[in-house]
Amino acid sequence: MVQFINIREFKTNTEAVLERLQRSDIVLTLHGKPKALLHRISEGDLSLAEEFSSEEWDKLDRLAKGPGKTSKTAAEFLKALKRL
Repeated sequence: MVQFINIREFKTNTEAVLERLQRSDIVLTLHGKPKALLHRISEGDLSLAEEFSSEEWDKLDRLAKGPGKTSKTAAEFLKALKRL
């Protein structure tokens, strides 16, 4: 389940909000409207990012989006990654 947190709470309770991020994604809101999505990443995610060249990232981006698509689910993205 996604949590909604306003910007003021995020600014005043950043550490607590980041702890909550371990349980689910968080949508940051401003005046009740969604403005950003916080998604947990790990050190492993960062090491994966460092292993790809810019050309490989471009290819991965094209595979993940596909023709006429703007985004994919995580499962679809992983399928695209396996095709590299």
